[in-house]
Amino acid sequence: MTDNSEAIAASELGRAPDTKANFTGKHWQVIIFQGLLFFLGAGVTTHGLNVVIPTLSKTYNLDYAQLLALATPASWAGIVSSYLAAKASEKWGAKLTLLVCLLFTAVFYAALGYASSMMLFVVFFSGIAFFASGGAYIAGPSIIANWFPNKKDLAFGWTTIGQNLSSAFFVMLLAWFLATFGPQWGFSGMSVLLVILFLLFAVFSKNTPEEAGCFPDNDPNWKQHAAVDEGNVGAVNPALTTGALLRNKDVWLLGLGAGGVYIVLVGVLSQLVPRMMDMGLDLQTAIWYMSLSALIGTVGAPFWGWLGQKIGTKWALAFYEAWWVVAIVINLLAGSSVVILWVSLLMIGLSLGGATNLTTSVVAGKFRRKAFAPAFGIVSPIQSIVRCFAFSILALGLNYLGGLAGAWALLGGIGVLTVVCYLLVDPTPVE
Repeated sequence: MTDNSEAIAASELGRAPDTKANFTGKHWQVIIFQGLLFFLGAGVTTHGLNVVIPTLSKTYNLDYAQLLALATPASWAGIVSSYLAAKASEKWGAKLTLLVCLLFTAVFYAALGYASSMMLFVVFFSGIAFFASGGAYIAGPSIIANWFPNKKDLAFGWTTIGQNLSSAFFVMLLAWFLATFGPQWGFSGMSVLLVILFLLFAVFSKNTPEEAGCFPDNDPNWKQHAAVDEGNVGAVNPALTTGALLRNKDVWLLGLGAGGVYIVLVGVLSQLVPRMMDMGLDLQTAIWYMSLSALIGTVGAPFWGWLGQKIGTKWALAFYEAWWVVAIVINLLAGSSVVILWVSLLMIGLSLGGATNLTTSVVAGKFRRKAFAPAFGIVSPIQSIVRCFAFSILALGLNYLGGLAGAWALLGGIGVLTVVCYLLVDPTPVE
């Protein structure tokens, strides 16, 4: 079964897709832990730079622009860690891999307060990017894939609320630590939170629900339901070596598709305030509108998870990216109309909660449970490399296609190509 298997197979056998989050307390514990992991992981690798760069620049008299420029190559360590964390999770288990990543992330983040030179900043931030990315985006999701093989969309939908809350509150929290404890000890305050999360995972987390005395999805018949919803689970079972995965067409489609999702997301968000100012809004109003739009994403996260569970992740992703394209078109047609602008902002806000959820969940649906870590260790680096072209694409539009409107039109075209990528994916599971 290769097309919309979750919905078609279920309807043929008289069983509607199960969209109920009827989990036990232990299942919700796993979801909450991963939500916290997304909150801290996104914060220390991305959002926190809004405070980190100016703090270090002022404290140690370092050039602001040069620090900002060095943050990009330093963050590339996260691409390498995607593969290595996946191999570690495959060999030693996702929990142990996650614990190592959390511990070293805490150490490197505390060390940021002592980054008195450009070289030290690159070393410390590379360590943060390496371990935080491997823990929050590889090892943690591997545990979710083990616990929720059939209800992965629902689970990831709830966990990615943490990422949205990180966008809204991480910078304020870090700024409070720095203002209260000073530039050196302030970073250690965030490390304390990472250590607390380390202890919670060490004591309460398990690699699989079976180890905790639970059923996957809290469903005693989860294997039978997988066969109903997904076709013959495990019917396609190639060796999950790096070479075999690199030769797998769907691995490349999933990686390129996820990269396209993030090109559109990063491209729109990085230029949303300038775009609104281009439409005549002042800076403070544009920032306020963007913040309100981002908070809407906390509602969007569980919605996209529910939709993926309802119609199948592949089709939810195609719809999700088409939604982005429509939001961009509406924004381009807004002119000076605040009403039409807000229609686009509401659509953009709802979209923020779906990217990490759906692009991870679709891999967990194709490569189930233990197959997830090795597969995602290939998909994630492909996605990250493709995403790096976001700013080059924006620059192309700005310079040769008439400014911001042309750049956004180019992002809409990338969105259409992304829809095609996901429509070509064969969702037949590998286990």
